[in-house]
Amino acid sequence: MHLFRKNSLLLSVFLLITVTVNLNGQSSSFRIVGYVPNWINVSSFALNFNYKQVTHINYAFQNPNSTGDLVDSNTGLTILIEKAHQNNVKVLISLGGAGSVDVPVKTYYQDLISTSAKRAGFIHKIVIYLNKFKLDGLDVDEEGPAINSYYGTFIKQLADSLKPQGKLLTAAVGWGAENIPNSCLPLFDWVNLMAYDYKGNWNLSDPGQHSPYWFAQQMIKAWKIRGVKKENLCLGLPFYGYGFYKTPGSFNYVDILAKYPDAWQKDQVGDTIYYNGMSTIWKKTKLAIAETSGVMLWELSNDVKSDKSLLKVISATVDSLKTSTSNTLQKPKGISIYPNPAGNELFIDHLNSLKTSSIEVLNLLGELKKTFQPENGKDKINRIDISSLANGTYICRLNSPEGNFSGLFIKE
Repeated sequence: MHLFRKNSLLLSVFLLITVTVNLNGQSSSFRIVGYVPNWINVSSFALNFNYKQVTHINYAFQNPNSTGDLVDSNTGLTILIEKAHQNNVKVLISLGGAGSVDVPVKTYYQDLISTSAKRAGFIHKIVIYLNKFKLDGLDVDEEGPAINSYYGTFIKQLADSLKPQGKLLTAAVGWGAENIPNSCLPLFDWVNLMAYDYKGNWNLSDPGQHSPYWFAQQMIKAWKIRGVKKENLCLGLPFYGYGFYKTPGSFNYVDILAKYPDAWQKDQVGDTIYYNGMSTIWKKTKLAIAETSGVMLWELSNDVKSDKSLLKVISATVDSLKTSTSNTLQKPKGISIYPNPAGNELFIDHLNSLKTSSIEVLNLLGELKKTFQPENGKDKINRIDISSLANGTYICRLNSPEGNFSGLFIKE
């Protein structure tokens, strides 16, 4: 797990597939899993976070010493678990991370799972740790050379110990994942796909998008080929980017916005920083709903709390798809929502392909701002007055007996 146009939207709208969803794990299989790193002020984060926007939190990271004791920071973990549980959000501890590939931690891992006796002792200490903090499960995020020939056996014995206690067992997969044996994949409750870091500032001579849409598609396909079912996949979304040329380094989304206020509309700013803006996050969330059972976010503290929030885009996208039917509905033919960005008016054409009962405009908090009764028909153009809306990003939702279809648009 890594630490970190406007014009392209013209005359376009992302019409979404309907699913039955509900946040906070209530009658839903769609997950929103967010990582919280232990190097931030976790206590302050825990007291100010809106837990209604996620279903699970992974506290990152824990790693062992030579005897298998988990010795990384637990600062703020207790208050985070308390607040999360009050809001029906489950909390897992994440084992590994980038630190798992560095000496001496890598050496500790390789030794601790190298024999049956050592594995049993290490797993016993993990179970004690989970129970001590009243955690809901374990996320295994070992990467690169930390994944050795004993990994599969380690996961099998972890599952044997955790599942009878009702604990979750998940994995984050990216660098080095080709060394994970397929035989242990069914043991995970779900697999978090790290669909980012395709490129990065470790190679400044090869700039480009580190988390392109096609890369997400490719990872989903690859893990399905390996046998992981849709209901056991979560698509990873980045809340950070990489800079090249005159601005090398890694950049949190909140810092990118502070320097480039219009960055939320783009995926590339400056000279040159690549990341995922609101439109791409929206599109990937749509992909996740269609092809997986959730999204995973690295990481929550990188986001902003304004209407430019990436988490709000994700949460509102999921919320906008709530419907009374579980049937998968395809994009209606011929429907156009334009212009995008919009000024004081929004237009919707050709509602003849969908028996629309109402048109709603919601903000990214999921709050209803406008409702309109549509005129259905092949040649009908529905004109929506949005002059009273503040500038920002909104969802236009078309409701029908067949399902709900939502589109993202910008008011400016």
